[in-house]
Amino acid sequence: MLSTAGEVAGQNRDAVHGRVVRQSGSPVPYASIAVVGSQRGVIADADGRFRVVGLPLGDYVLIASAQGFGAVETRVRAGSAEVVTIVLEPDPVALEALTVTGTMKSATVAESPVKVNVVPRAVLQRNATNNLVEAVQFVNGIYNQVDCGVCYTNSLRINGMEGPYTAVLIDGMPLMSSLASVYGLNGINPALIEQIEIIKGPSSTLYGSEAMAGVINVITKDPRFAPRLAVDAWGTSDAEGNLDFAASTRPGDVSGFLSGNVAYNSRFVDGNGDGFSDFPLNRRGVVFGKIDVSPAGERRASLTAKYLYEDRFGGVEGWTRKHRGSDQVYGESIHTNRVEILGAYLPRWSNEIRLEGSYSWHDQDSWYGDSPYAASQHIAFGNALWGPMFGRHDLLIGASLRYQTYDDNTPATTEIDRRLIPGVFAQDELRFANGVTVLGGVRADHHEEHGVIASPRVAFKWDAFEHTSFRINAGTGFRVVNLFTEDHAALTGAREVLIVSQLEPERSRSVTLNVNQVVEFGPNPMMIDVDLFHTRFSNKIVPDYDVDPNQIVYDNLDGHAISRGVGLTLNQNVDFDRFLYSVGVTVQDVYTVEAEQLADEFFAPNVRGVLSATYNARSVPLRFDYTGSITGPMRLPAYEAPFTRAERSPTYAIHNVQGSWRIEGGAEFYLSVKNLSDYVQPSALIDPANPFGDDFDTAYVYGPLRGRHLMLGLRYGVGR
Repeated sequence: MLSTAGEVAGQNRDAVHGRVVRQSGSPVPYASIAVVGSQRGVIADADGRFRVVGLPLGDYVLIASAQGFGAVETRVRAGSAEVVTIVLEPDPVALEALTVTGTMKSATVAESPVKVNVVPRAVLQRNATNNLVEAVQFVNGIYNQVDCGVCYTNSLRINGMEGPYTAVLIDGMPLMSSLASVYGLNGINPALIEQIEIIKGPSSTLYGSEAMAGVINVITKDPRFAPRLAVDAWGTSDAEGNLDFAASTRPGDVSGFLSGNVAYNSRFVDGNGDGFSDFPLNRRGVVFGKIDVSPAGERRASLTAKYLYEDRFGGVEGWTRKHRGSDQVYGESIHTNRVEILGAYLPRWSNEIRLEGSYSWHDQDSWYGDSPYAASQHIAFGNALWGPMFGRHDLLIGASLRYQTYDDNTPATTEIDRRLIPGVFAQDELRFANGVTVLGGVRADHHEEHGVIASPRVAFKWDAFEHTSFRINAGTGFRVVNLFTEDHAALTGAREVLIVSQLEPERSRSVTLNVNQVVEFGPNPMMIDVDLFHTRFSNKIVPDYDVDPNQIVYDNLDGHAISRGVGLTLNQNVDFDRFLYSVGVTVQDVYTVEAEQLADEFFAPNVRGVLSATYNARSVPLRFDYTGSITGPMRLPAYEAPFTRAERSPTYAIHNVQGSWRIEGGAEFYLSVKNLSDYVQPSALIDPANPFGDDFDTAYVYGPLRGRHLMLGLRYGVGR
């Protein structure tokens, strides 16, 4: 129970007491208050009152935030009898959202020296789905690459770089492994997400060597904010069904919530007439629980657990379970079991120390036609963080330990692969009075095969004018590749996989430049972001499909690879919540250079644009949402006659619209039309009439395979 300011006069002289209110003076319930430079934070009560205890006497900066409001920094003094009043204002451009991903410490997006894109839950609901990949594919600079036209394996590309170069985190923990990235991404349900934080650029110093292209950090719901009861159910015109449900306790010293998801689809759809399902049939169940320990409103510990089971199938209509693994009727059948556990502890005796850890188990039992793929991976990870402040120096020093095992039935894994990777890292952030912030850091990981690998990073932010800021972020990356967990083409199809030498780790050097400009239009300012990026890879591992049409040849590139380009994003909230829109376009050049020969990267479009818009009709409780994208040409694999296909894709667009009707009592109906223009590419399969033959291939996917379909759903939530 949080104490009010009146109860504490003359008590707790090391505490800070206050209240969070709107401009009108009415309270902002359950606002979040964080102490800058520490791991300490509290949640205001229903009347907006809060108390931060246990602070040594001195001056501090608090950040107060709440959904729909801009974050506010307030300087306070611990031990003062003054009751602090913090006034929050509606935030028309969401510039002041809180983020932790850029520096592993709470900061506003505007103050962070590392550019972070925050995608809140409300934005995710504009395009209703039960799939994380589909939820973020309309963020500028991110592209959903489908790697298999049968079982629909997919990955997220940042700035043109393949999915494995992106570190996917859950609440800051690297739970997504290379094996899990094959199907695990599809098991993260947006209903569990509070917000998604995205860094487009090098982030290996804090998050490990795999974060060469960037980081996608999925922040799950806080039990203290979660509705007491929530249900979201929908069905589609293709006979899909989905149910999300959640229940939580009242906020208190110990808070928690339990949620689940059930998804089912059994209708075979073959719109392009190639005899194969256009999207996978599946049965999926997820159970998710989270406990938060916050005595007197002071967060001390959290524990999260999740279990996922999925039975996924793609193939021909005549396939049944008795054909699993047979060479009579072709089907790709994937059974996935996945467990995730993560927790954090903040000791009472220090505001500057945080201990956190995670464990994940991913088991996959798959058949691709008559080819089995059975694999299991365990990953345990721990972080110990110390974040003191000395004068202008905001330090973060940490040690990490990662232990993972991987085993599969392929010839590439003759014995269980075990890796113990200890690491240490440190960063220092300095803020100067002239609007300049400098951040420098370095990480050192020890790999048994490759020794100590250093990953330095430097970031620079300059607030040149009142509404203009510049950010530069530069760093290096390092990655050990396991082909059989990252490249779906190595698992399916009839091509022989040939590894011509001992593969060396990939390395990268990256730099990004961001210019952020807020343009005043009265009460409706526009936020403009310009992003320039350049990454140079050495030792890049490249699949060669052209040497022999019956082989995929893997080797380290004898040369280098480049990913470079520019992105432009515009965001504006007109009349606060009446009309919101976001427009983005990314132009990129992704290619490899070998023996002075330049070749475009496969499946990396030269240009891609995204657009989203929301209109709230105030006369009636109705909201309209639109999300769309336009994708330019990209290089595609080559095939010999008689299976010759175009080696460049056409330009295409996808449009989704959604209408939502709010009903008193916490309910909302919504109707979505997906792929409104009904654009689908021709069959993504090579020689689909002979799937057990040498020419069969599933990797020719550049556009949507599923046509127009409807979704009708109901959301219902009550209380906190």
